[in-house]
Amino acid sequence: MIEQASRIAREFHVGADGDRWALMRDVRTGQPYISHRPGNDAPEVELDLGSFLVLFTGEEREKLLRLIASLLPDADARGNAGERPGGARPLPFVSRWLPNR
Repeated sequence: MIEQASRIAREFHVGADGDRWALMRDVRTGQPYISHRPGNDAPEVELDLGSFLVLFTGEEREKLLRLIASLLPDADARGNAGERPGGARPLPFVSRWLPNR
């Protein structure tokens, strides 16, 4: 985990070209956001979490969703309270963007 004066980060993806992606939280406001550091000398880019989830569909997004899921307790930690009758597991999280009508 990376800690700086005004933010906390968990890196979730490093690309083949050196790009680095991290889930960040501003410790003053508590707001989450995504930080992207390109592998070249380009400046760091910050995106709000919602925009990242809507705009990105690749490996970076999948790894972020895995990171978010890893922050939640699993069924064993809850005493199997998350199991459903018949041993069925809940469906995985799927994000959808619905346009205004």
